[in-house]
Amino acid sequence: MNVIDLAGLTPARKQGLLSQLVVPRPIAVITTTDPDDGLNVAPFSYYMPVSGEPPLIAVTICAVRQSRPEPKDTWLNLRRSGEFVVNVTTTALAEHIETVAREYPRGVSELDVAGWHTVPSRRVAPPSLAESPAHLECVVHEVIDRGDQGAWYSGVHIVLAEVVCVTADDAVMSAPGRIDPVRLGAVGRLGYPWFVAADERSMFPRERVPYAEVEHTGLEASGQVSR
Repeated sequence: MNVIDLAGLTPARKQGLLSQLVVPRPIAVITTTDPDDGLNVAPFSYYMPVSGEPPLIAVTICAVRQSRPEPKDTWLNLRRSGEFVVNVTTTALAEHIETVAREYPRGVSELDVAGWHTVPSRRVAPPSLAESPAHLECVVHEVIDRGDQGAWYSGVHIVLAEVVCVTADDAVMSAPGRIDPVRLGAVGRLGYPWFVAADERSMFPRERVPYAEVEHTGLEASGQVSR
């Protein structure tokens, strides 16, 4: 058994361990707009749902760029406007996930570099990506700052946002209001440089049986439940 003492590791190595073990992680490809209506596109894999009411998600955004001590464009844009779109990352976006992750100089369009297109959003100003089959339109609810705000691998903005609208293509729906995970084709982040695609070969179903039903029917004896 390996025991890894985090106290003796660099910040980069600590984050690397978290990224290798907290997997697979969903990827939020976020679109935001600057004051001149210029579009920024960037992926974030420290991302999760938080609650159903209010419908909140959380995204962790590094406080500074890796290449130089300046705030990330995504952070500047959503802090100013309070709005952004999470474009669900699927196999349709897989080829250019790392393309749009690069730290381009301001004024360079990730959209043009990747060859992607946009469609108008319904409730927020930033547009959605046409190549993504589903979008979460978000309004910033709260921001929690943690770590050394001037240091890479330390300073972060934890953005809690309310999802005010969801749009999804008919092709990924199994019923009204229900997404088919096989049709969605979501892509997840593993430890660098690996990703994983959710398809029928890698997915398997498991039913969750309430304990009251287990107690009543004796399913425990079948091996479905253990104490």
